[in-house]
Amino acid sequence: MTLPTTAERRLPEWEFGGYPYGLMPLTLPAPGLRWLCGDMSGVLRQQSLLDADADAPLDPEPDSTDQLLWFRWIIGNQASSALWQLLDDELGLVLGEELPTACRNAAALLDGYSALLIYAGVPTREAYARLIRPAMALQHRSFSGRWAVDYVPVMAKLQALRAAYRSRPAPAEVARTIEASRTNHRVHVAVAAKLVPSDDSLLRANDGLALGKATDENVALYDAFYSTARAVTSRERVVEQLLQRVRAIKRDLRVNGLYPDGSPSQDERPAHLWETKVENVEVRVEELLHKAATAAVAALRSHPASS
Repeated sequence: MTLPTTAERRLPEWEFGGYPYGLMPLTLPAPGLRWLCGDMSGVLRQQSLLDADADAPLDPEPDSTDQLLWFRWIIGNQASSALWQLLDDELGLVLGEELPTACRNAAALLDGYSALLIYAGVPTREAYARLIRPAMALQHRSFSGRWAVDYVPVMAKLQALRAAYRSRPAPAEVARTIEASRTNHRVHVAVAAKLVPSDDSLLRANDGLALGKATDENVALYDAFYSTARAVTSRERVVEQLLQRVRAIKRDLRVNGLYPDGSPSQDERPAHLWETKVENVEVRVEELLHKAATAAVAALRSHPASS
């Protein structure tokens, strides 16, 4: 039997949003309400396509730099929300010392989130101030990432994990997870300073911290901005949607690189914050996203069944 060559196989085309740099809605359950349905078919299909995409022909370039930057901002934030839900599960297992592999999965997911921050944060300051910030302000004058309800339990668990090992040495794999969270914080601070050097966020500029807490109302506004719906959704479906977005991001990076020609924002990186740990994420964005996708699937296969 002769196996078909790459040229003879039908290589995967761009699927996300129906056309290159298109968008599609994300469906997530409320935090903490994920369940295992037992159907891995969608996940395995996306995992297979993620590997096959490497041999696919290059996709066309975007119609404009603005189209690409908007695509990256929305898909990067959507992928983060899906990733947070999975990270929440793994951190719960780490805290409960229930599953040794949860530490590795959690660290890979944290690194993937760091990569997403750098990927979505490539607009120049001019493009961010002209294209993205005004759109968020139209949604609400104090629009804030603090309204990302999926990150709230993650932040609480990371704080609990650091506190648990503040006065005693952490096992090596737990220490790796804690270090990944510290690197993630450094990346977050560096990217924020790159986009808005004055630290004058919409929240600070308009309402101080009065609206900094997530409420039903501002969570709904945040979800709507990022085309996110809330519905009963299985853990498998969350992973499948994350893999769809990682595939689209990697296909984008193959064509446009991390810093596209129309957005040379690498010149605006704050030198005092863009330290070695941040640079190590920056040069490994594709690799870290692929590892995060692999960890998401691994977590599904090893996660204790839940109802």
